[in-house]
Amino acid sequence: MPSSTVTTSGSGSGSGGTQSASGPPTPSTSAEHRMQAEIDSWMGTPYVYGGTTRHGVDCSAFTQAVYRSIDIDIPRRASRQAAAAQTISRSNLRYGDLVFFNTSGSGISHCGIYLGNGEFVHASSSRGVVRDLLSHPYYSSRFVQGGRFL
Repeated sequence: MPSSTVTTSGSGSGSGGTQSASGPPTPSTSAEHRMQAEIDSWMGTPYVYGGTTRHGVDCSAFTQAVYRSIDIDIPRRASRQAAAAQTISRSNLRYGDLVFFNTSGSGISHCGIYLGNGEFVHASSSRGVVRDLLSHPYYSSRFVQGGRFL
């Protein structure tokens, strides 16, 4: 996985939010604000395969926890989250949509949450919960689809 981390000062994106100079637009709805607060509380959490706590979390447990904070139950595994979500193209992503990747070569194996302006947050196996750019060659080449539960 890539070793660079996106350093931004923005805090999420809603379709009606305002854009900061160095990050995604700010959340615009109550659900987006709650979701962003939950995301912020997980930032820097170490990655642990199968982990579900702030002591260590994997990608799908992270997305599940964020959605649970806004009272939406989603499946535990990335592949099941992708199957249950409304499929969204990369060009139609909006704040809170899930983004799914094939990082293993055998179907959807990684997920994150889209923030806006090409940024997403996820539990990276090498860096824990961080922000990254969808345009980074590693993620861009492995992107499969977006998914919407909102």
